[in-house]
Amino acid sequence: MAAGRPLLGVRRRPGRLALAVFRLPLPLYRLGWGRLLGHTFLLLVHAGRKTGRPHSTVAMALAYDPATREAVICSAWGEDTDWIRNLRVRPALRVEIGRESFVPEQRVLSEDESFATAVEFRRRHPHRLRLMTRILGWADLGSDMAVRDFVRSRPFVSFRPRLPDSTEPGGPGRSPDPPGVSTRASDRESAHG
Repeated sequence: MAAGRPLLGVRRRPGRLALAVFRLPLPLYRLGWGRLLGHTFLLLVHAGRKTGRPHSTVAMALAYDPATREAVICSAWGEDTDWIRNLRVRPALRVEIGRESFVPEQRVLSEDESFATAVEFRRRHPHRLRLMTRILGWADLGSDMAVRDFVRSRPFVSFRPRLPDSTEPGGPGRSPDPPGVSTRASDRESAHG
């Protein structure tokens, strides 16, 4: 294999094989078995920016704080992925991670927060990071300078349970599905907006 060539032939945009690899956890969520993935992956349900229809995306959680229940993910293919573009127009509808499902508050991390998250992920999961860089064809992220360059071109987004208020049904724990979001596996779609 040529040096610098991605393991699965992935380049700037996801190819079919890379998408297949990264969508492997989605069937587990559709079958109600997402809890088996622990806090490694999360399911993000977001509304299409044009249609408003719900879509499901699975992403690796780069950080998870059990105290606040906040999870952080990164857009592996940069600013123009469908789920990022959708979140710019409409807030996320639901997040599932481990045994939890909630209506989230979301925020895009600052460059410094993204850098700190990426460096901590590199420290805690070096083998997982090496595999991801190989599959996606990213440059070596062993140096802080390389990580800083990486986070400049890829949004990091955090999700935590929305605090309940008097107008919102439910409360802490499992939140009801937002309007227009179905829990039926046949109604969920892939990551396109």
